[in-house]
Amino acid sequence: MMPRKTKPSAEKTVRDIRRATRKHYSFEEKTRIVLEGLRVEDSISELCRREGINANVYYRWSKEFLEAGKKRLAGDTVRETTTDGVKNLRAQASELKETRAELILENRLLKKKRSREWGRQCMRYSGSEKAEIIKLVEQSSLSVQQTLDRLDIRRCTFYNWLGRYDEGGLDSLEDHKPSPRVAWNKVPMTHRAALIDLALEKPDLSPRELAVSYTDDRQYFVSESTVYRLLKVQDLITSPAYILMQASDRFQNPSRRVNEL
Repeated sequence: MMPRKTKPSAEKTVRDIRRATRKHYSFEEKTRIVLEGLRVEDSISELCRREGINANVYYRWSKEFLEAGKKRLAGDTVRETTTDGVKNLRAQASELKETRAELILENRLLKKKRSREWGRQCMRYSGSEKAEIIKLVEQSSLSVQQTLDRLDIRRCTFYNWLGRYDEGGLDSLEDHKPSPRVAWNKVPMTHRAALIDLALEKPDLSPRELAVSYTDDRQYFVSESTVYRLLKVQDLITSPAYILMQASDRFQNPSRRVNEL
């Protein structure tokens, strides 16, 4: 009796299709994906979703990348090579060190920004915070623009702080409240007192009449609104008499049939 052939299961078929259509990443692509994850610009899950890989695959690549870099920096890899190969290895080791230093600095900047809540719109910084930001930019191995981009601070704002700090030190970085300016057309105290005396002498006159009378007698122009504000502050403006009218509950001559009104 011939043995009966079993049909392949659906799961095995799906696995075979996935294995046959699986994308193979080159060394350069793996390195690019690992470096993007180390820059912490996006979360690992978003990066894996965008690249179409599993998170476990990314972490395996990252581990292999760091272990290979550690061996390369420690000199554990023993192999015969030419002078050009040594130069290439040293260049790669130097590049890895610079990348690691940039990532450490970038993470430190991001931690500072999140802990201090820097970079919010219309945010006011204290003098000590401005001095700390200036020191961070000066000590950063990145360029000024790249460091300020990480902190979400405009370049013109930073150079304004830097100029004030160079001129007056830490005290010049504090924000001072704006002092009120004296209005050029403010009525002098002598004319104010004269207007109040005129209003007390002639209580029947309105602010408009008082302004016209004072302008004609003293040859000094004052507007009606100025007189009204001055009298309002001195509590010399009486409130108008209002007549309160209340609606009744029914008509005086109520109708008894349709269209009678």
